[in-house]
Amino acid sequence: SWRSTVRCTAGLRQLIDIRAAFRAAQSHVPDALHLAIDRMAPALRLLRHGDGGFALFNDAQEGEPVLIDAVLSQADSKARAPKSARHSGFERAMAGRTLLLLDVGAPPPAGADHGAHAGLLSFELSVGRERMIVNCGAWPGRGSAEDSAWHTALRGTPAHSTLSVAGRDSAEVLRDAGIGKRPHSIEVDRQETPQSVLIDAWHDGYREALGLIHRRRLELSANGDELRGEDILFAETDTARGLPFAIRFHLHPALQLSPVQGGSSVIIRLPSGDGWRLRGYGGQVALEEGIYAGRGTDRRKTTQVVIWGEVGAESTGVQWILRRERRLA
Repeated sequence: SWRSTVRCTAGLRQLIDIRAAFRAAQSHVPDALHLAIDRMAPALRLLRHGDGGFALFNDAQEGEPVLIDAVLSQADSKARAPKSARHSGFERAMAGRTLLLLDVGAPPPAGADHGAHAGLLSFELSVGRERMIVNCGAWPGRGSAEDSAWHTALRGTPAHSTLSVAGRDSAEVLRDAGIGKRPHSIEVDRQETPQSVLIDAWHDGYREALGLIHRRRLELSANGDELRGEDILFAETDTARGLPFAIRFHLHPALQLSPVQGGSSVIIRLPSGDGWRLRGYGGQVALEEGIYAGRGTDRRKTTQVVIWGEVGAESTGVQWILRRERRLA
């Protein structure tokens, strides 16, 4: 997929080399080349976390921050990361030291969707240089049956920090490559006030198979200390009622977790000592095993927080809050 940040970095490097060749030959650099470099550089900045690596969307891995810095420096583009990139399908919100990245884009068209993931409305969250909420990543290995199985599994919706219904994907992940059936409609609205940034999005990826619409509302406070979320499923048919759904929060393996008595919340401890509480309302909160594949072929065991529920009446909603508690010794 052209949305893969690693491939985009390589593409940007090639364009920079071509520009350098024009300059070395004392030839006019085409305006289209300048424009392409100027557009690609801020797009890469949009998808970087505070540690300098990339977010794990659409077959991307973290990459090497030193190399990314070098490429962006050579691009000679001072444009900042945009808040919204509707053409490529991402939203970015920065508040205090907290960074929120949200995938609100449709899968790319057939032929350009080789590594596309079914991660619609998934998000990642970091605080300073520390990643907290992540997606599982991507599997770069190719050739063996095991490689193919891992590559397919990590492209599926359950491998992302979003909602999935009955274990299904929000877009059909084809085993060899690409996306089959896909959402027809995706809408997103962004509102910014002095108090918060609110991103409200929905998609119909589950409508054809299950008769459901998924809506996600994320609100990040102005100081970055609180992220409020709400996931709503709208049932258009009676057959959708009773279907199980799961809202997954994949956590970076460097974190430590402590379930709170009563089972409705979890304390998340960052390596720096910052403590955050994730609390769910309207579903059952559980801790489950997870996998992090953010670098090469290294599969690191980690944990995911899952809020389980069942589709009820015409609309079923689950609210959750991720809030900074205090610095833990």
